[in-house]
Amino acid sequence: MKNTTKNICSICHDIIETQHVFSEDNQVFLKRSMVEPSTGTILKDEWFPINFQWVSDMELRNNLKLQSHLE
Repeated sequence: MKNTTKNICSICHDIIETQHVFSEDNQVFLKRSMVEPSTGTILKDEWFPINFQWVSDMELRNNLKLQSHLE
């Protein structure tokens, strides 16, 4: 199974692993590709739902601050 794509950043030249995603009706889906091991040929693509919740940048920063004070 091939779940990630590797790209090279044009600025820093690091490898960036990405996944294909889309959202529909407040549900997020990831793409999973079934790959033939001997040839690397993609046999089938499958989209499956995942649990995902958007968090604002400010909320994330506040949560990280709270966690750092608890430790």
